[in-house]
Amino acid sequence: MTSFPATFNAFVFDITAGSDGNMWFTEEAAGNIGRITLDGVITEFAAVTPKVPFDNVLRGIASGSDGNLWFTTGDHNEIGRITVAGSVTLFPVPSPGWPDDIAPGPDGNLWFTEYFGSRLGRVTPAGTITEFSLPASSYPSGLVTGPDGAIWFTSFLGNYIGRFQP
Repeated sequence: MTSFPATFNAFVFDITAGSDGNMWFTEEAAGNIGRITLDGVITEFAAVTPKVPFDNVLRGIASGSDGNLWFTTGDHNEIGRITVAGSVTLFPVPSPGWPDDIAPGPDGNLWFTEYFGSRLGRVTPAGTITEFSLPASSYPSGLVTGPDGAIWFTSFLGNYIGRFQP
């Protein structure tokens, strides 16, 4: 195993492969998106400003069909897009909900969980967000597109696996 140190107290949270051949990751508490080459060279991009020290800012990250990286901002309630050149755009989620995980969907959009909002969300490559309600107190956390084209997710406190057909 080889390890590459990130910013002190950044709390590296999630990682994905980018369309540029590099790995991209979220630094939860620092509010940065990082890019690491396969040789271990790290570049950090400021994505959001933490509201307080060690704010739960950045959570999931996924590569989109548009070649950009998409990420969730936890208690900032936004979905972010970063180009491989490092340009960041933030899109507010319409309802409060704490966006957590994000994954590419079968429809070319990105799908995300809203942990405290008990919702799934969909964001188009243009940044249009649509929300879908789940049963109350679902606390959806992880999600992935299944081989059946459905969005599968975990319900952390609901203690179940959910299947959502887009």
